[in-house]
Amino acid sequence: MSTLAEVLAQPDVRLVGDGALGTRFTELGVDPLRLPLLPLAEPDRVEAVHLEYLAAGARLLETHTFQANRIRLAALGLVADVYTLNRRAAQIARHARDTFGEPAWVIGSLGPLGQPVARGELPGVDPQEARAAYREQVAGLLAGGVDGFIVETMSDLGTVEAAVAAVRAESDLPVLVSFAFSVEGTTLYGLTPEEAAEGVLDLDGGPPALVGANCGTGPMPLLDAVLRMAPILRRRGVRLLAYPNAGQPTRRGDTVAYPATPAYMAAMVPALAAAGAAVVGGCCGTGPDHVRAMQAALAQGAAAPAPRLVAWRPEPPREAEGGYEDSDGQSRLAGLLRTGAFVVSVELDPPRGPNPRRLLDAARALGAYAVDAINVADSPMARVRMSALATAALVWRTTGIEPIVHFTTRDRNHMGIASDLLGAHALGLRNILCLTGDPPGLGDYAHATAVYDLDSPGLVRVLAAFNRGEDGLGHQLGQPTRFTIGVGVNPNAPDLGEEVTRLRRKLDAGAHFIMAQPLYEAFQLLRFLDRFGPVEVPLLVGIMPLVSHRQAEYLHHEVPGIDIPERIRRAMEQAGTDGVAVGVELALEFLHEVEGLVQGVYLVPSFNRIEPLAALLDALRVIKQKRRPS
Repeated sequence: MSTLAEVLAQPDVRLVGDGALGTRFTELGVDPLRLPLLPLAEPDRVEAVHLEYLAAGARLLETHTFQANRIRLAALGLVADVYTLNRRAAQIARHARDTFGEPAWVIGSLGPLGQPVARGELPGVDPQEARAAYREQVAGLLAGGVDGFIVETMSDLGTVEAAVAAVRAESDLPVLVSFAFSVEGTTLYGLTPEEAAEGVLDLDGGPPALVGANCGTGPMPLLDAVLRMAPILRRRGVRLLAYPNAGQPTRRGDTVAYPATPAYMAAMVPALAAAGAAVVGGCCGTGPDHVRAMQAALAQGAAAPAPRLVAWRPEPPREAEGGYEDSDGQSRLAGLLRTGAFVVSVELDPPRGPNPRRLLDAARALGAYAVDAINVADSPMARVRMSALATAALVWRTTGIEPIVHFTTRDRNHMGIASDLLGAHALGLRNILCLTGDPPGLGDYAHATAVYDLDSPGLVRVLAAFNRGEDGLGHQLGQPTRFTIGVGVNPNAPDLGEEVTRLRRKLDAGAHFIMAQPLYEAFQLLRFLDRFGPVEVPLLVGIMPLVSHRQAEYLHHEVPGIDIPERIRRAMEQAGTDGVAVGVELALEFLHEVEGLVQGVYLVPSFNRIEPLAALLDALRVIKQKRRPS
């Protein structure tokens, strides 16, 4: 069998890597806290998963050592002999390869340290300490017989330098380097794909054998990152690798689920190959079925023309709420809902930095339309943005349009929740959309700690108690609040029965209105309503006009909670350069199908761009006039 170095030197080589190990073990019932030491505790289980991936077509096997360095293990409160742990993991992967009996190569996985390595202005782990930690790991992997190394899920160049130096101090085997980019196109510590590519070219000993991206995002945003790296790496003859997640994760009960199907992952393989990827595999959420489909697509050799970058950046949908008060102390929104008026809101995401000017300009532009409220999200998808409460107060003060505040229980304990809500009421913010929130581990602050003292039904109960003049312990507040309480629902939830039960809990807790995830055809709403039965509170449905076929495919396959019917996706494909106009036309069609089923809508523009919504807002003005209470 050829060495891995010889194989990677072939100009036309195309290899399929394996899929996720951590999420695969979790699917099989392994306690996540036990994952790092699994090669010592349950070697047979580790070998079985390696064999699954080999049978699916993988020819590069990563060792189960992503967290097997002493700095990361100590942070997790785990104690192990690092050398033995890594040696055993490599031996297990090799044994699986030898048992399978066909050519395959084992690469030793070196993951992050849990914090950056100090470099320039970026503080962190001492570089010498980092290099020593990685050398322990490398020594064990070499003793176990790996064919090469992958320095993966990197976010800073200091850690890359330390890990690659540790490998090269111990061996001359090939080293691969892979960075984790967010949907916004940067790593956790702010590296762009271009900066990452330039950085690895100057490593001591020369560039790695392959460089690319893994984790962080699903295939569509990862493809953008790879395309941005490719021209820089190509100048030095460095090829790419791509290990995307199976879309963006979401919570499903007590587990994390990923939406991208094997067929969708396979459909992205030709584009990744055309971009220059010599190795294509899967990261979080991918399993043997994904790898099997990707292998089949790669074997067909149907390399599509290299896709061009597009300007849009996907912004997954959220729900909404906001505040100001009328003569009885409640919000204007409460009065509109109570009288049966048709309500229109528009969602504007808070800025990622401290300057709200662009958001406020968009909010002012909405003053020309029949908009009743502006939705303000609370760091959606666990990606940090300006405080929703502060943003909402700015929107109301600047525009006079009532904001709807998304409020998650992710970041605050019960005491902090109560404190913030009382402050919101004092600021005049009355409408609160009660959300549990995505776990920090799914966003750009993966090291942050989630709280979850309460879930969304629990938050509804807190607000209902405030409206009775009591706190969560039954103590008197002195006077009741006047919150209008909203809750979210996902009519496209994989388990409609569970979603129905959860919505019922929210309503029983005291919710006043419902906001449904953005939908694209009326049957999606009707299916849920048939299952739920009569809805006794006002229901608003989300509408997110599409702008391109690529965005439609991304949302459908990679964003939890979004299900775009094939008819809609085909229409966007046929739209070509007229994607924005066709997207609005389809949104208008959907609006007219559902206007009699709901008491309002909230629009979700791309990048806070209001201009493409003009036709929809004009149509909504007509509907509002028609539905005005007598």
